[in-house]
Amino acid sequence: MKRETEDLFNIPWQVKKYETLTGRDSSIYFDVDDFEEIIEHYLLSGEYKQALQVANYAGSVHPSSIPLMLKKAQLLASFNKENHALELLTRVETLDPTNHDIFLTKGAIYSQMMDYEKAIEEYNKAVYGADEPDFVYCNIAFEYENMGNFDKTIEYLDKALKINPDNDLAIYEAAYCFDLLSLTEEGISFFRRLIERNPYSTEAWFNLGVSYINAGLYEKALDALDYSLAIDQDHEHSWFHKGYTLSLLDRHAEAIAAYRESMAEEESDAMKFYYIGECHEKLEDFHEAKNYYLKCTRIDPELADAWVGISICEMETGQTARAVNYLEKALKMDPENVSYLCLLGSTHFLNEEYDKGCAAYEKALGIEPNDEETWLEYAEALVKTGDTAKAGRVIERAIETLPGKNGLLYLTAALLFARGKTQEGSVCLEEAHHADPNGLPLLMKRFPKLCEHPDFTDAATNLCV
Repeated sequence: MKRETEDLFNIPWQVKKYETLTGRDSSIYFDVDDFEEIIEHYLLSGEYKQALQVANYAGSVHPSSIPLMLKKAQLLASFNKENHALELLTRVETLDPTNHDIFLTKGAIYSQMMDYEKAIEEYNKAVYGADEPDFVYCNIAFEYENMGNFDKTIEYLDKALKINPDNDLAIYEAAYCFDLLSLTEEGISFFRRLIERNPYSTEAWFNLGVSYINAGLYEKALDALDYSLAIDQDHEHSWFHKGYTLSLLDRHAEAIAAYRESMAEEESDAMKFYYIGECHEKLEDFHEAKNYYLKCTRIDPELADAWVGISICEMETGQTARAVNYLEKALKMDPENVSYLCLLGSTHFLNEEYDKGCAAYEKALGIEPNDEETWLEYAEALVKTGDTAKAGRVIERAIETLPGKNGLLYLTAALLFARGKTQEGSVCLEEAHHADPNGLPLLMKRFPKLCEHPDFTDAATNLCV
């Protein structure tokens, strides 16, 4: 009731009078500005038919009013009567051939009709004399984007920014194009040039920082984001991306502080809680990590990664049975996620539920049989149970599926040594080492007990000589 009362008070007097007069079936007269006010009210209220009725009536009262004709053309286009709208605009253009609003309206209608070249032609006419030519250039850029011509898109966005370096729409659209096309270096050059023209642009520094992140230049990204925050210390996106960059540099405590700076008092973005949870997880503060993952799920219960994060915290604190429950919850949301299935398989093995563990790995391989890491994890889990025979059969299947994968050769060698087949193991190890010398330390890291096997250490030492 309170909102209805407030809305009643917000209704313009012109609308109240218009509705009173129409209710009495009285003659109605308003000047052009007042009719425009009435039409605008109905547009903002979503009452498009009523707006068009007013425009039609207003046109009969003021038949030569160009602003009212433009309003009517826009409304006709909103009812998919584009040709009718264009005919009206052609008549308007004969009355006022230099009115840039006519060209802007025609451009928008041609864009709606997906005739992008004609839209560009009209927008180009509108540039000269426009109150905000930078936004007209943005419109031209969008049409080129619709045509898939991203070089022209960026060219016109640059024109817009030369007129108005603070045009955030142009800045973010340029950033989107560079990201879409993976033009990282070009993006960096673009935003550096923009900063040279406008060194106090928060958004330019921010997008330069994002471009450096995409290029893997994290220290430079931090510098750019810090400049953005020096200009506007409350810039939420800069704080968030600073947190993300710090986490990529394994500076997780600092990342948490930056993420928190990006948060509103009653934050509704679940991903911010997720990323803070992830940082606590990396710091092995599993209690706090779980708290943040839970906060994340309260905002977005369908975010599967958060449930997986909780399961990892439970697993790391010895609560493997509970970890399984959370993983199964995540898999209901994303049943074919191979990473989730492998984690479920690993957790079942920790619980000594070997059949369930094998079933999870087999399902993962059924979805993605060419994932070498899944084969390796599966075989490794079996080796740790002492079932080297079954592990060997898994590796044989893996080699049939993925011939020539050196990681599988190394694992085959490890299994042969574990079974006491020293000679075959040495031959297999030599073959794997010849193909990929870097794989040997990885094998020893994966199976540290191999280093206690004298035959293996002799063979490995001979290879490294």
